[in-house]
Parts: sequence; structure tokens; C-alpha cells
Amino acid sequence: MPGMKNARNAYENLSVDEDDAIARAPRRKPRRMPTFQRNVLAVLVLMALCGYSLFHYRHLPKTTDPNPSPPPASVVADATVIAPLPVNETQGRPQTLPECMGPDNLIDEAVATCRFGKNQRVVPGSTAQGMVSARYMSQYKAQQQMHQPRLAAAQFIESAVVSQWDRKRTYAAEWVVSGNQIDGTSVCRNWRRGSIEYRECRKGAKVHFKEQCKRLAESIIRQHYCSAASGFNPLG
Repeated sequence: MPGMKNARNAYENLSVDEDDAIARAPRRKPRRMPTFQRNVLAVLVLMALCGYSLFHYRHLPKTTDPNPSPPPASVVADATVIAPLPVNETQGRPQTLPECMGPDNLIDEAVATCRFGKNQRVVPGSTAQGMVSARYMSQYKAQQQMHQPRLAAAQFIESAVVSQWDRKRTYAAEWVVSGNQIDGTSVCRNWRRGSIEYRECRKGAKVHFKEQCKRLAESIIRQHYCSAASGFNPLG
């Protein structure tokens, strides 16, 4: 029995000590939220309220004015009327005849209009040839003559068969006639210069010129043969 009493006294003493310790322990203050977190939370709440307000007012039905005011009358200033320029002033330089002609190279009314304009008219009383007047043809020929170079004298190539001096062989000879005069340097131009055939051809041409001068009657052709018969040197 004494043992049980001692154990109870020890428990009572321990209980008293625990109560005293609880009574003496300081009370803990509740932890408060930091200032930074409070500010962040306040900003988030404010943003949420603004977003809700914006969404709410955007979807509200729009009220229409039952008596809309008329739009202000627009004042139109008197525009300056620009008169069209005459046709002759709006056109650029006249096109040339090759520019107006097509690939078929035919001169018709469209070509005449392109070249001289729409004001071109056929002269009354003129004899028209085809679809172009005589006046237009004369202008066209004059322009063609202006563009073509003028030749100092008419030139053409003449040919003949000449015989060798012994009559055993013949040569085809060519020469240039310029201004009714045979060009001595062009006699036998169809043969290689300096060859035997070239020399024999020129000798035969000299004989041919003399024969034609004696045989032909007085004419322009006889004159250039006689001139070559007296002035042509086959060895030159």
C-alpha cells in the first residue's frame, strides 16, 4: 500500500508541474500575411473586377436614338471644268510609214490614217489608185526617194564569152560598166587574179572589145566597147 501512495503522489506532482508549465508558457500570436502577398492579392482582385466590368458592359445591348439627327450637308465646291485638248495637240510625233505598215506591206486606208492622221482626205478630182489617192502616192514616193542614197552613176555587170588568142579555148568573162564606161580593173573579175586563166581571159576580152566596136552600129553600147578597145590594157 505504501508503494501505491508514492506513485500517486508522484503523478500528482507531475500533473502540477505540467499545468504550471502550460500556465507559464507565452501565448503565440497568430501569424499575419506578409505585406507583399497582400498587395499581390489586392492587385489580382482589382484586375478581376475590371475584367468582369469590361465583359459585362461590352455585351450590353446598344441603345439606338429614336430620332437620329440628319448628317450635315456636304458643301461641294464648283469644280473647274477642264476642256479636252484638241486632237492635234494630244498626238505626238507622226509615225513613219514603216511603223504603220503591217507584215503584209499593204498600203490601205488604215495605214494612211496612221501615217497622216484622221484629217487626211482625198483631193476631189484626183484619180485614185486602189484605196490610196494619187496625192498620197506622190508623198510616199517623195519620202522613199529622200531615204534612198543617190547613186553617182548607173552600174551593172556585163558578161560575155571570149576566146583565147589562138581560138583553142573560150572563157566566160565579167566586167562592171559604170557611167557607160567599162571598168578595166573589173574585167574577168570572175577569175582568180594572177592566175593563167585570169591573164588569158583579159587578153581575149581585149579582142572582144575591138570586135564589138567594129561590128555594132552607132549606139551607147558601142561607145563603151570602143572606149575599152582603145583604153583597156589586159596586162594592167
